[in-house]
Amino acid sequence: MLEILQTIWLALTSPNEGLTSIIFNKFGIPFIFIELTVNMLLFTAVLDIKFTKKQFMQYLLLSFITSCIPNILLDKPYSSYINMIVCPILIHYIFNVSLLKSIIAEMVPSIVTVALELLCSKFYLLVFDTSYELAFPTPIFRLSITFMIYLVMFLLYLLIKKFKYTLLFSETLNKNSRVVIFLNSIVGIVTIGTQFYLVTYYNNTLPLGIIILSILTLSAYFFISIFSLLKTAKLDVTSQNLEQEKYYNTTLKLLFDDIRTFRHDFGNIVQAIGGYIDTNDIDGLKQYYKQLKIDCEDIKSLEMLNPTAIDNPAVYSLLTAKYHKATSSGIEMKIHISLKLTTLNMKIYEFTRVLGILLDNAIEACENCDDKIINLEIRRDEKSPRQLLLIQNTYFDKTVNLDRIREKGYTSKKDDGKPHGLGLWEVNRILKRAKNLNLYTTKDSIFFTQQLEIYDK
Repeated sequence: MLEILQTIWLALTSPNEGLTSIIFNKFGIPFIFIELTVNMLLFTAVLDIKFTKKQFMQYLLLSFITSCIPNILLDKPYSSYINMIVCPILIHYIFNVSLLKSIIAEMVPSIVTVALELLCSKFYLLVFDTSYELAFPTPIFRLSITFMIYLVMFLLYLLIKKFKYTLLFSETLNKNSRVVIFLNSIVGIVTIGTQFYLVTYYNNTLPLGIIILSILTLSAYFFISIFSLLKTAKLDVTSQNLEQEKYYNTTLKLLFDDIRTFRHDFGNIVQAIGGYIDTNDIDGLKQYYKQLKIDCEDIKSLEMLNPTAIDNPAVYSLLTAKYHKATSSGIEMKIHISLKLTTLNMKIYEFTRVLGILLDNAIEACENCDDKIINLEIRRDEKSPRQLLLIQNTYFDKTVNLDRIREKGYTSKKDDGKPHGLGLWEVNRILKRAKNLNLYTTKDSIFFTQQLEIYDK
């Protein structure tokens, strides 16, 4: 028994490319799954990404398949570059996060892995006073370095979960910020891939000082990038909040003016009601009540335009902007929201795009009508598992073809040299990308109605 153990230990501690290849290639599947697991735990903890068991299994399986194929077909470092391109795409679709967040999720464990492999391997070579050529084909060297990296990454995951060291940033960044961060992340991926190449092929010839410098510059790049990202996100959120406050102040001013006018006329309103009652003019009282109710509903719509009722800054800014645009055109816009937008089963970016397009169409359709009315409602359907966005508006062109309105370039507007017929076509593209969305369009003699149905996932 002792001889067997000595033989095994000798095989593990001696340079043996054949045994190393068998352990890490033919029987390397457990190592791949362990690496994918610790990588996923680390980036989900750092970026505060919630996941289910189903998403966990999907990520492991698809990542395993997509990582094996390039390694079989291509040599390093090209296979590493392919893996780094595919990985963010998988994260984006499996965990349902933005592409920007997916790229950062790829960068975090990659940078940690490169740094740990550089340090651990160099430490091993110094302690055992050996060269990289002798150590690399030694099974015990590869096994110890691999498990040390996995252990440290798992400990980092536990520390992050315990102390909640998460990177939180807004996913509603403007286009310019997204482009800058995206390009910065692409440079980061190329840098990380290059470091992997250096670790694999030049670790034996690089002095310790160069390795430490490489780690420091790579870490500095990563932290400066993250710092810039957070600063950019903070500035963008501040800008959005200022814009939101501007609309909110305008809404409060309008609401205050309406309430002050209503209060000033309150005595006259009571006297008018008393006059109808004294003369027993019930029909006149009913007509007067209808007119009074319209004014009250206008105030109610203004009351709805506040950040408490509309609990999403992007939707709030959009709705207030469209409300003021509609009212400035003499359109009566009524808003009723009974759904918490934080529970919306749709990406908020896509929801605001659809909402903006539908409201723009509704405002344009109302402008030429005698009765200019838009009714907007966001609520949950009590009869089926879905959320509803209802936009109802009066319209002038009764001949509009419901079967063609989503076609690219189709429009009922006159040719004024401006591009038309793209709004609903773009909405239709968003609907096709999602599995739980449907847009139901109807019309009658008075109202044109768009009903966006958002089904529970």
